Amino acid sequence: MSRTKKIISLALIVLTIVCMFLPVASFRENASGALDADIAKQQDKLDRAQAKLDRDTKSGKDADALAKDQSKVDKEQAALDELLAQQEASAGQSASGLSYSLLPGKLPGELELDMQVINAYKLYESNFSGYYAITWIILALLAAVFVLELLAGNRIVSKLYTIASFLNLAAILLMCYTLLRLRAFPIKQPYSGATFQPVVSALLLVAPVVVLAINLQSLFNSKRSMIYVLCIFLCFLSIVPFWIMIVNATRSSQQIQQGVSLLPSKYFLYNWQVLQSKNFDLLTGFRNSAIISFGSTILSVYFSALTAYGITVYNFKGRRLAIAVIMGILMIPGQVTATGFYIFMYQLGWVNSYLPLIIPSIAAASTVYFFKQYLQANFQVALVEAARIDGAGEFKTFNSIIMPIMIPAMATMGIMAVIASWNNYLTPLMLLTNPNMKTLPMMVKELRGDIYRTEFGSIYLGLTMTALPLIIVYFAFSKYIIAGIAVGGVKE
Repeated sequence: MSRTKKIISLALIVLTIVCMFLPVASFRENASGALDADIAKQQDKLDRAQAKLDRDTKSGKDADALAKDQSKVDKEQAALDELLAQQEASAGQSASGLSYSLLPGKLPGELELDMQVINAYKLYESNFSGYYAITWIILALLAAVFVLELLAGNRIVSKLYTIASFLNLAAILLMCYTLLRLRAFPIKQPYSGATFQPVVSALLLVAPVVVLAINLQSLFNSKRSMIYVLCIFLCFLSIVPFWIMIVNATRSSQQIQQGVSLLPSKYFLYNWQVLQSKNFDLLTGFRNSAIISFGSTILSVYFSALTAYGITVYNFKGRRLAIAVIMGILMIPGQVTATGFYIFMYQLGWVNSYLPLIIPSIAAASTVYFFKQYLQANFQVALVEAARIDGAGEFKTFNSIIMPIMIPAMATMGIMAVIASWNNYLTPLMLLTNPNMKTLPMMVKELRGDIYRTEFGSIYLGLTMTALPLIIVYFAFSKYIIAGIAVGGVKE
């Protein structure tokens, strides 16, 4: 890192630490705001008293009853006028406020939390010790970043800079949490919620971000390490939902309703028994879903690849129109054509049959478009010309030469097609009424049919069994996705 950039980084770190001791927020006194609820209640009382007077007047009650009602209205009006006068008087006063700095980390003693909000939403804690500890942790992280950058010197590659970048990132995340948490504290009247000082709060967020950007822009190892961290984080986000689903399959309904857990429980066998008691025929569901999914996937991938090959290789009249039609079909949601599709299948006599769930997958516009783009980027027409010179037919050329080149793309779209067909719920629900032909998503949906009690553990177990084949398919074909792209390319 150059000397100038290092000086800027150290100065920004010091500036961030100094800003932590400056007032970052204020809690303004709002005495008139404390009367809002009382005014609303009193206005409601006045409206009800006035409504009663109007009803009695229309019904023709005697003068004594009307006088009593009028007296009630006057009384409520006087109480409302008094509250409004109090609010106007307090509004005319200069609003004072209480300032707060992140450090030394103590909220003003005059502030009180609104326990009604805390008890109603269960989102806040009345104990601030954890919040105060985070502010001191931020200070320690920034101080460590300052010391590590000093020790690292002007070296371009240093583990100290990498560690400093990670500590700086942690400080940024905790700073964001601290400021958002401060803004979310439900402060009780007469003080309002935290109002941030724009300059100080901006410096607390921007300065460490600039320091991190300087490190990543100047130091290759820090940039590479951050990329690894981002990839690991994204991988974690992808895996956690599946892991929670598997864990919930081993938990009881009561445990699931209590909260999220990452540790398995001991109710797997119980949930399995619940599945069996609800006539959840796993083998039948597997068979039906496999027939539909793999049958439609094979037809979709093969004929879409053949269509994309024809559009890419051959120059014929109407080629651009065909591409435009394919692009137009991509923009039509499947739900729009669902009713017409069902009527058409009913007229063909294909209701309660696997054919309408398999045969129409030949026309997969999105798959054709993906293959077309893949061939345009990774295909040489000279391969086809050479095959024709050697006497190979068109289908022989496609099956023997083109398909091996398209294996990565076909594997990718095959996985997508299997997932889409396996998880399809609406179309089988419209066409299949025979219980022996139901797919796994239809069976899982029926697990919620108990009106007395919903066994969430058995539902998660059914979802796990449904997702298991998809996971196996992905790991079986993932090697083709990461394989070489231009297999068998021609060297010009």
